[in-house]
Amino acid sequence: MFPELFSFGPFHLRTFGIMLAAAFLVGTWISLGEARRRGIDETKLVNLVLVILVASIIGARAFYVFTHPAELRGDPLSFLRIWEGGLTLIGGFLAGTVAGFAYMARAGLPLGVTADTVTPAVALGVAIARIGCFLNGCCFGLPGSAPWCVHFPPSAPASVLFPGMPVHPSQLYNAAAFFALFLVTLWLRPRLKGEGQLWWAFVILFALVRIPIDATRYYESSAYVTRLFGRFVTDSELIGFGLMAVGVFFFVRAGRRAARAA
Repeated sequence: MFPELFSFGPFHLRTFGIMLAAAFLVGTWISLGEARRRGIDETKLVNLVLVILVASIIGARAFYVFTHPAELRGDPLSFLRIWEGGLTLIGGFLAGTVAGFAYMARAGLPLGVTADTVTPAVALGVAIARIGCFLNGCCFGLPGSAPWCVHFPPSAPASVLFPGMPVHPSQLYNAAAFFALFLVTLWLRPRLKGEGQLWWAFVILFALVRIPIDATRYYESSAYVTRLFGRFVTDSELIGFGLMAVGVFFFVRAGRRAARAA
């Protein structure tokens, strides 16, 4: 855990913020290279990446606050303190997707082609941001006995909740999974012919990787909404199942369109 890179008087440079900035810069660089290859307006592409980043942060925080309303009582401004943790990946993904497609439509960008262009960058951006979560000490896992389980400092939320107990580095599981998805999307990119298929393949895989990883992550009891397949599942997982169904539908449709056009 390394939440601050350095501090000078009232100025604090948060590691989480640095990782978000790195995610944006790396994602923009990767997307621009693909945009040039596909002939997409580079200025609009940079604006799109920025829209996705801002919307994702707002959505991730808003979804967390919506599912944890008690934490805002008496301190509404805590909504703005994202460096303290309290970001939900599924909320950020939904908000970033909706805002991204809305901007593409308004800017006159081809939806499927542009979505495919930014897909690897989104996967890598999530991986980098999750490393920031680990350094920040938020989004931690449940206690475990695996040799790679970690002890956070005594003041960290994980240590306060589970004193003296090692916990799963759930943040790093997410980082590793999304880095793998980044490589998978690079491999799939020349192989999928339908416009938008790469994006929808990523949506499907995004939903799939949440299931085993969420089983290692700590959630407040309020996040568990029902019992499914012999275990309690969270609201995020249920939305993930919905995303998987939507992804399969649009993936198949894009493939059929490409086949008819061939």
